[in-house]
Amino acid sequence: MASNQSLWRCGKCGFPHLVSLVNRWNSDGTLTQRLRRSYRIVIFSTEFLHGLFSNIEARLGLSIDHLAFEAQRNASKMLFLSVRGSRLLSRPAFAKRICVGQFNRLAMLTGMGLSSTIEYEPGRIGIARMTNPFQLQLMAANVVGAFEFLERCPFEYSWEEESSNVFIITVRPSPDKPEIAERLKLEFPPSLPGNLKFDRCPRCHVPLAVTHLKWKESEGTIIDTRTGARFMVSDGHMFNAVFRELEKELGEEVNLMLVDAQREWTARHVELLGLSPGDGPLDGDELKGAYRRYLDTLPVYGQGNPVNLELLSPGVRVEILNPYQKFILAGTLQGLFEALEKTGSTVEWKERMPGAVTYTVRPA
Repeated sequence: MASNQSLWRCGKCGFPHLVSLVNRWNSDGTLTQRLRRSYRIVIFSTEFLHGLFSNIEARLGLSIDHLAFEAQRNASKMLFLSVRGSRLLSRPAFAKRICVGQFNRLAMLTGMGLSSTIEYEPGRIGIARMTNPFQLQLMAANVVGAFEFLERCPFEYSWEEESSNVFIITVRPSPDKPEIAERLKLEFPPSLPGNLKFDRCPRCHVPLAVTHLKWKESEGTIIDTRTGARFMVSDGHMFNAVFRELEKELGEEVNLMLVDAQREWTARHVELLGLSPGDGPLDGDELKGAYRRYLDTLPVYGQGNPVNLELLSPGVRVEILNPYQKFILAGTLQGLFEALEKTGSTVEWKERMPGAVTYTVRPA
């Protein structure tokens, strides 16, 4: 790495070495930290995140920002705690300042935006400038979670817009922690085994299918070079925590909203990728090939392992092992079906065992 805003890249495939070193693409369709195999990582579009929350909020008529914030705050703390010896190493004040610098770098590495420290007094205050945040509330949650890890006490925050897409965030110790933060616990279920094999770069060993993502470190973003869409890297447990709490408060209907929001996004994504040209449906080998090409991206992004694909008359059936969020994957498959077959649909799913979900999509 030549500077704080530069990444050392593989000379063969161009993928950032640091990203491939800290993450592991597994044969079971998951993406995990190398230092903590139980901590799951997911790569996804930021448009998906914005569309998902806004669609659900529109349907519910209320904000879910507070739920997402608390879940992401907990996830942020768990991320730093996953590093062996992190608690001990972060105790001295000078070590805390070093950690704050690494927090800033992590924001860039994950495509969450640029972050730079303006002021930091351990135990009292932290002020940072955030540019191009992937989502302001969740970016703030990452900052608050990081400070709570360092200082071992609850924090609160405030922010103001300095200029277009540039924000100043201030965090200070708080006497209280929201009750909901205690309920939004992260869960780390075991994964079912798999035998996926990736075509990998011979030099850095990253799956070649992920090298279409380009890290723009001067902007703090990750861009899909095929579509121009912005992507990010995040923990894979936040969604389960958020929607588990939403279901408790609002009932099972929220899960159907989640499926529908993801259906709409996936249908647009399939079209952007050019998998569904023309106005008519695909059929035969062309149809199966399009399904397979899209499904093959799921394990590359750490979203699950599609082990069976069956074309029905009519419809499609897919079994996915280790889906990172079963309702989101239901919407993914429904949107994929509608984009390729140019018709409305219904989706059903059945979990034959924990971590193994079979989805069936048919014309409406």
